[in-house]
Amino acid sequence: MSWWWPFGWDGHDEPEEDRVRWIAVGWVAHQPEAELFLEILRGEGIPSFARRPTAVDVPDMLAGGPREILVPAEHEELARELLEPLPPDEQYAAEHGGRP
Repeated sequence: MSWWWPFGWDGHDEPEEDRVRWIAVGWVAHQPEAELFLEILRGEGIPSFARRPTAVDVPDMLAGGPREILVPAEHEELARELLEPLPPDEQYAAEHGGRP
C-alpha cells in the first residue's frame, strides 16, 4: 500500500470501460508547432494534448524536439481530417474560389 491509496489515486478506482483511450493522430517538430495544432483541435471541441515520445525525450531541448498529438479514440477520425493538409490543387481552389 502506498501513501496515495486513501485518496483513490491508485489508478484502480476507475472501471476499465470508463477510461479514456488516447490515440496519437500526428507528430510535430517542436512545442510551438504542437500548440498551434492543439488550438485547432480544441477550437473544434476535441480534447487533446501533446507529449514528448519517450524514445526521443531530451529534457535539455526544452521546447525543441518532436511531439505526439493525442486525442481520445472517439475523436480520432475528425482530428485526422482537421490536421490533414489539403492536396495542392484543392488548396488552390479553396483560396481562389474555383478549380485551377
